Amino acid sequence: MKNLVIVLSILLISSDLLFAIDGSGTETDPYRGTITTNTVWNTGDEIFADDIEITPGFTLTISPGAYSGTFLNMLSSTLTIDAGATFILNPEASATINIIVNEGTMILESFSNEVAAASLIHYSYSGSGISQMKLYLSGGTASGGANIWHYISTPIAGVTSLSFNTLNLARYVESLATTTDNYPGWIAYDGFQYSSGATLSSYAFNTLSVSLGYTYHSASSATFSFSGPININSLNANLTYTGPSDFQGYNLIGNPFSSCVNWDLLVSGGGLRSVDNAIYFTNRGRFASYVGGIGADGGTGTIPPLQGFFVKASSPLGRVTFNSGMVRVHNDEQMRYKKKSTRQDLGSADTISYVRLKLQNAAESCDMVVRFNPKATLGKDKEFDAYKFSKTSGGMNIWSTSNGSDFSINGMPFPVTTVEIPLGVNIASDGQYKISSSEIIKLNNYSLKIKDLVTSRVIDLKNSESIDFSVPAGTIEGRFILAVSNTLTDISETDLSENSFDIYSSAGYVNIRTMTDDFAATPGTIDIYDITGRKLYHRSVTGWHNKGELEQIQITDASDGILIVEIKAGSSRFIRKVSVK
Repeated sequence: MKNLVIVLSILLISSDLLFAIDGSGTETDPYRGTITTNTVWNTGDEIFADDIEITPGFTLTISPGAYSGTFLNMLSSTLTIDAGATFILNPEASATINIIVNEGTMILESFSNEVAAASLIHYSYSGSGISQMKLYLSGGTASGGANIWHYISTPIAGVTSLSFNTLNLARYVESLATTTDNYPGWIAYDGFQYSSGATLSSYAFNTLSVSLGYTYHSASSATFSFSGPININSLNANLTYTGPSDFQGYNLIGNPFSSCVNWDLLVSGGGLRSVDNAIYFTNRGRFASYVGGIGADGGTGTIPPLQGFFVKASSPLGRVTFNSGMVRVHNDEQMRYKKKSTRQDLGSADTISYVRLKLQNAAESCDMVVRFNPKATLGKDKEFDAYKFSKTSGGMNIWSTSNGSDFSINGMPFPVTTVEIPLGVNIASDGQYKISSSEIIKLNNYSLKIKDLVTSRVIDLKNSESIDFSVPAGTIEGRFILAVSNTLTDISETDLSENSFDIYSSAGYVNIRTMTDDFAATPGTIDIYDITGRKLYHRSVTGWHNKGELEQIQITDASDGILIVEIKAGSSRFIRKVSVK
């Protein structure tokens, strides 16, 4: 079917053009020459071109095909737009062009219904022509009646706040956030503070800065046009940081390019200094997040053009470096609102062990993730965790809690036995709701259950069971628990009747008495974990004690409760639960 589309697309080229353009648009026979009639290239595939000149009075348009985007590859070539000529790049179309000489008009379109944005990567630009980027933003309210706000950015310097013709254009001032709420950070372009109603004139702004982000709301939808040279240079976004709380350190920055930014390439290329790896943005009235190959509520690591997003600084030295030679990419499928891509642009998501929980009613749903990694901790991990940025945005929210913090993506160590993770939900309206799992990846040796502490019901997520409940609007915490158990080690004392070692605790010590001479010359290890899977002790041994001898290990940082002692001797493995007081 794609071949048919290509044939039909070629038929759009007039006979006059055939005398002006040579080549077939393939890698071995690229297009070259001059555009002498209005032309549309929409093969839905990759088009190769050498030097192309668009002559006065005519337009070259790159449009998506019937089933996929169109990519114009001029990586080693020059596009010349003569005075009176026009080059148009439609949404779901992309172009990589080495040199652009523009004496006419270049337009990057943005269509209604928030389809994918046009994406342009170029390395050199000159000329006195017009470069224009368009941005469509929907208006109105989301589910639950909340206003739809859009995080935006611009790669064009000098865009004024008056371009939006609304009071609801704002930026986020991190230093104004308190230790309990980040709402005071929102300041309108005229200095109006949304939380207090006061006017803080010193924070007013007239123009939008490249690499920073802003937020916008309007009762009705509109398309905005920004004109000027499009940034192609590497830029730094310097961040502010006023405190260590979960609500502080957030900075709203923005994509400074006319193409997508691959966040994973930015992170791996050293683009972060004193910044957590997670990003946060709006997704149809709700907050989405992404970190380390996993997204929640629609989050991906591909940041579209004209998109603003939050990052969290961890010190006053926080900085994000947008390296133009490294992070610019195309993704024709990428919606402005971050739909989940079907392409392999989520890094190593298929190698991550995780469970995705979904909260839903008859009208909509949202999700969150608990992921597992040996390097993760129960606390805050910049590589694995994304906070729950807002519990009240949209019609519903779900999150998990660990060590006093709330997460939309919660990185945890693999549990040695069982770990219980509290869940929280917030709903905007009374009704019937359900919690279930939409994904369980690489957790074959673990059971996944949800406990409802109000009804005492326990459901097995691996059996596709769900928790159904009817509640009034509001926040519910302390009712639901996600229990993850290691089916290989979550066993009772009587299952460990092996007589090789006697393992017990007394007076704050873990005692290991060797009951046989079988392992005297056998190397091995001793590992001790708390009930959450946190490793408290590790030691390698070249050989075990003789029969009857005692090993005593003092665990100084263990809280009262259960410890898991794991002994490995050659190919043998012994596990014992002990109670410490």
